[in-house]
Amino acid sequence: MDAGLSPAAPTPHRSRAARRAEALRAESAATAALNVLGQKWVLRIIRALGDRTQRFCELQDALGGANSATLSQRLKLLEDEDLIERRAISAVPPWVEYSLTPKGSELRTAISGIDRWADRWAAPTQ
Repeated sequence: MDAGLSPAAPTPHRSRAARRAEALRAESAATAALNVLGQKWVLRIIRALGDRTQRFCELQDALGGANSATLSQRLKLLEDEDLIERRAISAVPPWVEYSLTPKGSELRTAISGIDRWADRWAAPTQ
């Protein structure tokens, strides 16, 4: 007699190919993010905009004089990735302001964690 107990349902086993595909998807997301974040000036732009909304020339100064063409390319990339928002101000003269989106703000928080880790573990020893 059974006493109301039934054998536990077997857990579905994923095939090696399914596990590999899942790992590749996860790796692909991380790799895609690192491809963007690893480009010159990107982390510094995110840090600078984490403090406040800035104009192009303010960002350039905050970054220590980044090349205008390179900075423009990085800002466009970050805008395309929905990490920053570009807002054109129609005044005389007109100007453009950049600020972090909610997605960019969350990334800024993650970068702060990496900065703390680096300060503790990757700082040069004296």
